[in-house]
Amino acid sequence: MKQHVSLVRTKIHSKYYTESKVAGFTVFSDEPKALGGTNKAPNPIDLMNSALASCTVMYLLNKAEYENINVGEIKIKITVSRKEDRTFEFERTLSFKNELSEIELLKLLHYAEKTPVTKALKGNNNIITILK
Repeated sequence: MKQHVSLVRTKIHSKYYTESKVAGFTVFSDEPKALGGTNKAPNPIDLMNSALASCTVMYLLNKAEYENINVGEIKIKITVSRKEDRTFEFERTLSFKNELSEIELLKLLHYAEKTPVTKALKGNNNIITILK
């Protein structure tokens, strides 16, 4: 099994406002004031949406270059809904600056389903928590 290891160190600045260090970068997260946070940073769901969108853009740009498809700018809108069975549904809307043929659009749609973050969110994944 291929492994990707991220050492993330997180500290709390206030009730929900957190600072995480990962791969030499700093990422902040918070909750809106209505939920008791300070609204100083995106909430964890927004960060997850950002990961899905940025992974999709990077992957599609790579595949578009490989397929010689001139997409121009790519815009992505992510909407997340919690369903009655408490699972999440992600709606990802892709729009391309340049006009593309139906075949090109279908190729890019196919590639969007193969991005690493898409696979992680769709798959039957396990999260194993270890106490030390």
